[in-house]
Amino acid sequence: MSLGYHEIQEAIATQILQISGFRQALTLPDYFGRMQNTLAHKGFVVGLPNTQSAPERQRRSVGVYVQSSIEVKFAYRLRPLDAYPIDYNNALLTERTVTDQILQSYATIKAGIQIRFEGSTRAATDSNEYMIHTLNFIIFHTI
Repeated sequence: MSLGYHEIQEAIATQILQISGFRQALTLPDYFGRMQNTLAHKGFVVGLPNTQSAPERQRRSVGVYVQSSIEVKFAYRLRPLDAYPIDYNNALLTERTVTDQILQSYATIKAGIQIRFEGSTRAATDSNEYMIHTLNFIIFHTI
């Protein structure tokens, strides 16, 4: 059974929506955080910026075995008087929560898919009102 890109995006978003306060932003992943009006506290986007063939392994399914990059971006609001260290630390704790949630099992959409953590970056917006967290993962799947 192959797994479409939209199914991956929806599965990741569903996992994140289980975390209290998170809501999916209505903007393209590439534009998230570029303009202030695209941000909201715990707003997030899920993008799949690229896919490439993966080394073949023993498998029983039909299709092309690939690895896709997953990029999750979310905003965490920094209150003006408590930006550092309280809200900054809370933002880092939230990043860990999101990472752990994404690495949960996806057996309900397809048995055997693997998601691996690649890395993360953090940056404050120019206004210092939000931290933008970008989490990068790789998923191995068949299309």
